[in-house]
Amino acid sequence: MYDTFRSSTTDVASITRNTGMKDSRVQRIKEHLFIKEHIKDHGVGRFDADYDIAQAWERLQKGTYNQSDIDLLNHELFESRFEGIFKTNYRTAHDKTLESGRPWNP
Repeated sequence: MYDTFRSSTTDVASITRNTGMKDSRVQRIKEHLFIKEHIKDHGVGRFDADYDIAQAWERLQKGTYNQSDIDLLNHELFESRFEGIFKTNYRTAHDKTLESGRPWNP
């Protein structure tokens, strides 16, 4: 599913339309989750595919999302910004995202 998301040219517009979140924010989240490489605990690379994230992305596109899916968007947006601003690794950005009060529980 991640390969499908990476190549999609309609997912961001669908999620924007369904949620009201700005297009630029959804695009940033997409790049963070599916495209960019990160400094992970065991090397540098893209995130491993995650079933819960894939399911949430599908629901967001279809308009059948739930609050947890919106929480995912907010979590990943903050995490992406933190990682970018402070040029830090994924673990630090993730921990700071949780500390900021933006957890995600699928």
